[in-house]
Amino acid sequence: MQAEAQLLREQAQKIASSGALGRSRSYTRLLEFLVDCGAAGRAPKELEIAMEVFGKGADFDPSQDSMVRVYAHNLRQKLEHYYATDGRREPQQIALARGEYRVSLTPVVEPVLPVSVPSALSQVTAADAAPQVVMVAPAARPRWLPMAAMLGLLVVGVLIGFGVAVSREPPSPSAAAIAASPIWKTLLNDDMPILVVVGDYYIFGERDEHGEVDRLVRDFNVGSRADLDELMKHDPKLATKYMDLDLTYLPTGSAFALVDVLRVLYTTTKPVHVVSMSEMSDADLKSSHIVYLGYISGLGKLEDFVFASSSLAIGYTYDELRNTETGEMYASEAGMPETNRNYRDYALISTFPGPGGNQFLIVAGTRDAGMMQAAHALSDPMFVKTIEEARPEAKSTEPPSFEMLYEVTGYGRTNLDARLVHSGKLNYPEIWGGNLLRAHD
Repeated sequence: MQAEAQLLREQAQKIASSGALGRSRSYTRLLEFLVDCGAAGRAPKELEIAMEVFGKGADFDPSQDSMVRVYAHNLRQKLEHYYATDGRREPQQIALARGEYRVSLTPVVEPVLPVSVPSALSQVTAADAAPQVVMVAPAARPRWLPMAAMLGLLVVGVLIGFGVAVSREPPSPSAAAIAASPIWKTLLNDDMPILVVVGDYYIFGERDEHGEVDRLVRDFNVGSRADLDELMKHDPKLATKYMDLDLTYLPTGSAFALVDVLRVLYTTTKPVHVVSMSEMSDADLKSSHIVYLGYISGLGKLEDFVFASSSLAIGYTYDELRNTETGEMYASEAGMPETNRNYRDYALISTFPGPGGNQFLIVAGTRDAGMMQAAHALSDPMFVKTIEEARPEAKSTEPPSFEMLYEVTGYGRTNLDARLVHSGKLNYPEIWGGNLLRAHD
């Protein structure tokens, strides 16, 4: 026990010294306190953590203030990121148990990813959904992907690989009740297959003067290999500058949001397939029910359809939405430098009939907190009930066709609360009519 306690403290010191916990001392204090408790063989209570780590009084009420839970959630993510990067060679790692505040040392099990990474790449560092350039270090160290990419690849790869087994588990009563709501039953109560499209970000390499890849580039106008080929056809000189690496990544929140959505979708026995946006074909627009899950900036070929009949429009950046009728702006604060405060993000839920008797359901956010809130809203019985009551065409006998925008209170990458700031009915014939339909046939 004494030896394990010493190893725990040594690991905590390495993590703190690496800078993985950020500039704030709060996470360092929290980790040190949890390690001390773990070394003593106990798990502290939430009130004790609030008092000892954050200086709260004995009147602190954990049921009314989620601060400790939020910090613990973020600390768990920071630990996961450390062991995927600087600490990837450690034979043991500190694990923070879910549902309690207990830390322990666990042996590292190397994950088998369902993808390969080009040998020219060695180390990738990226912010989630970075709009332009991601740097690549010299190829002298073992290869790794950022947590956003790793989680996304695991979600798509593992859930595609094991989705059949998971889907056949008996649904919970709450999931079955949600599946019976008008929002979901249009997708679930027929024989048409369901396609879950996860918004990913296509990345290609930029060569240096020696022809070696020295940067990874994310361009919002290049969402697939076909887009890159088209770009190089228009400017042949780019063929020597850019290189297709067959590489994409996903925002971290996709992992958590996808689990919520699949919990409802797997109440049906019909096929449910998961693909990334870069893999979605034009034919899918008619042949399956479509459930999009991801950032608004990752909508790709669905973007025109989602906003064709909408009262919302994308603003100066994909972190902004504008109400075209009132002029009101909804700007996410999630992309701002890290601070120890709450921030605003936005969740978009949109659903409308498709051109082939299918239904589209858009579960999106400006960033992680918004996307996760949209998924939570559609997988929580009470929240689904409020959506059904608030949607503008609730009394219609037609398939659902509406949009709702929620302002989300976020902290770290966690969605804490949400309020409805916009709802509107969608005119789906307008979505699929005229030039817009012909352009995508």
